[in-house]
Amino acid sequence: MTAHYSRVRPALFAALDGARSQLDPESPDAPVFILVTSPDGAGKADTVRAWLDAADADQVVLQANGDKLTHGYFAGWQALFDHALADAEKNAPELVAAAEQSIKRLFPHRESAAFQVPRDLTGVANRDERTRFYFHEYQDKLLNGVYEFLDSYLAAAAAPHTLVIDNAERLSPTAMRMLDIVARRRTLCRRLTIVLLVNGEPDIVLAEHAAQVAVPPLTKKEARDLVAAWGFAAPTAKQSDNLWRLAQGRPARLAALMRCTGERVSMPDYLTFDTHVDLYLSLLGERSRYDMLERYIGDHCADDDPIAVRNYETFDPGTRERVHRAVLAGLAGDPAEVLHPVHHLSLNNVSDQMVALAPLSISLQEIGLYDTWFDLFSRYWADSQLRTLPGGGQEHNLVYLRMAFVLYSLGLAHVCIPYLDVFYQHFPQSLYTPTVLYSQSMAHGRYQVPPDLVTAERFALLNLEKIESEFQDHPKHEYIKVFAENALAYIRARQGRLDEALKLCTEGMDRMQKIYGDEKYALHQSILVYNTAQIYEMVKDFPRAYEVYQRTISLDPNYGEYANDLANMLQRTGEFDEALEYYERAIKLCPPYYEAHLNRARLHVQRGDSAAAERDFRRVVELKPAEARAHLGLGVLLFKQGNHAEALQSLDAAVYHDPKNAQAWSNRGLVLAELGRQEEAEESLRTAVKAGPKLAEAYNNLAQVLYATGRPEEALPFLDDAVRLSDDPDYAYNRAFLRLELGDLAGAETDLDLAAQHGADADELSDLRAQLLSAANGTR
Repeated sequence: MTAHYSRVRPALFAALDGARSQLDPESPDAPVFILVTSPDGAGKADTVRAWLDAADADQVVLQANGDKLTHGYFAGWQALFDHALADAEKNAPELVAAAEQSIKRLFPHRESAAFQVPRDLTGVANRDERTRFYFHEYQDKLLNGVYEFLDSYLAAAAAPHTLVIDNAERLSPTAMRMLDIVARRRTLCRRLTIVLLVNGEPDIVLAEHAAQVAVPPLTKKEARDLVAAWGFAAPTAKQSDNLWRLAQGRPARLAALMRCTGERVSMPDYLTFDTHVDLYLSLLGERSRYDMLERYIGDHCADDDPIAVRNYETFDPGTRERVHRAVLAGLAGDPAEVLHPVHHLSLNNVSDQMVALAPLSISLQEIGLYDTWFDLFSRYWADSQLRTLPGGGQEHNLVYLRMAFVLYSLGLAHVCIPYLDVFYQHFPQSLYTPTVLYSQSMAHGRYQVPPDLVTAERFALLNLEKIESEFQDHPKHEYIKVFAENALAYIRARQGRLDEALKLCTEGMDRMQKIYGDEKYALHQSILVYNTAQIYEMVKDFPRAYEVYQRTISLDPNYGEYANDLANMLQRTGEFDEALEYYERAIKLCPPYYEAHLNRARLHVQRGDSAAAERDFRRVVELKPAEARAHLGLGVLLFKQGNHAEALQSLDAAVYHDPKNAQAWSNRGLVLAELGRQEEAEESLRTAVKAGPKLAEAYNNLAQVLYATGRPEEALPFLDDAVRLSDDPDYAYNRAFLRLELGDLAGAETDLDLAAQHGADADELSDLRAQLLSAANGTR
């Protein structure tokens, strides 16, 4: 085993105390993390550990390695999550049950006696059947769910906790998203101190919410004191100075050099640090070096000992790869494989890397961790040779096809379409060909902006032709045929050929049921039924749509998205009470489900329950701060309550996150006008008119601001546009008022008649008619 030498830097304790004193989770502008930076091997981890041990308060300290390649997609957070889950399972299983959907989906191989709800069909379907892909924002729902589990656990814990994340600069994008949620929501940090240890300069995202401590190099005196503390014979003054220079003031290097001296490797200052370590390794012998290599790779290359790292770097590449392959063989089929991609990436040939990474890639994609997935695999997507690795039906080929699926669902259809063309040209007889043609039809017809229904139809029909002529012997012939018909049904619906679309769905659904029964391909059958319900809804056969939605839910009762979609239809048809029941079911079933909260908020607005609507809008903003629709809804509610200052904050957020949202710009203009900021109000309303040329209320609101600032002639054309675009009686009434003021009595009378036709308030009309009559009499 590698000897460990304590690398504590007590002189830094005061700086760490100072950083901790800056933390304030209650203040949105105060730091919530401690960030300790230095070159690697400078003693950060030992110093922070000793500093925490010296603290007076009782606390639970958890150490974590943030390296995504050695410890996986949740590296950095895994230690805290595992600790909390194990404790909660024993002492507070209700906390686990409350977050089980998030836990089960982020950690699909995790089982717990505290789970109370079965997995949905996506969670239990075998890999061959998974045709449902999570939306790219799904990861944030899972992370918010895990956040709320940790928050509730720590709130009930007897002692505060501290999480120390080493190698934080190597966190996965998923783990970084978790840090972002912690920094934004802040409640977790009331009982959790997070210390991030970074080698080198900190990433701006890590530094944004952190109190920073920079670890300086060792002084010569500190170096001498450390050597003495380790029990080595005191070197001469010159030797001590040479050691300090060679180590570059880093305790880890200093410890390595002292081990070299134990093998009588002298320390002349004209040789480099690496040279001294190489000389030391040469004296160990091949057996000892090989044993060190095996330990290092067996520990997933996580050891930060400079000698072990240098031994690995200088070992024969072929031998090194054989050891990695041996570890990979031991991990094959083990869920833990997804935690250690360092072995896959250490293979010498890039094609071998791709093949080895294929199962891991698909696992990450199935969880929905697309940012971490592409961070790991995008380099292979760009390699044209890897795209056509033989033989078209292998798992590594499936990785590329799934990348294509995700790319077009991310709005990047133009990136994946060329690859799909290349695949079909190279592997026209592949078992995946029906999948490729299906993807082409969806990429062109559903996800491309604007959609190209002609090309989409061509690929959908070609797919059905190929399935019938060349894939009769496919082991899932009827399954893939129904799948292809479903793509054509979507295109037919977009073309307005709804009867044909409905026929394709219902006939395919009936064939699947007849051939496979209720159990086989249950996931795909539920999707077929769901698609059929959507088409019934499109043709406004709401009773039949309701019936089919109910069947969809019975097939997959633990998939909350179906309940949300049924609730949306019930809201549109005025069945408010039942819609509320299904929204509540969706929210209970799913991880923090911002869409259901957003939809329910709108329902509360329709029912006039502004307090409930506000709670839901605020919940959406908490879960997804970039959701402009929630900021807009909240801003409108606050405006109606007379809370203009907070309303403006919400509407500012709405236009920040969605600068093309004309409704938000229009309402923002109204709030600014109420605050007396007329110039800004006019600017906001002109932006609204530009962003939404058909939004009548924006023209009306702009006319009001122009009138209020003494420009009635300039206001009139905007009221003309408002009346042209909408039969709202208020717009005709406002124009009548303005025309009366400008002396256009005939025009004012015409507008009053128009307002009356559109249902304007009779008393208001009567008052304005009296003014009009008075003006007419005055003219005579």
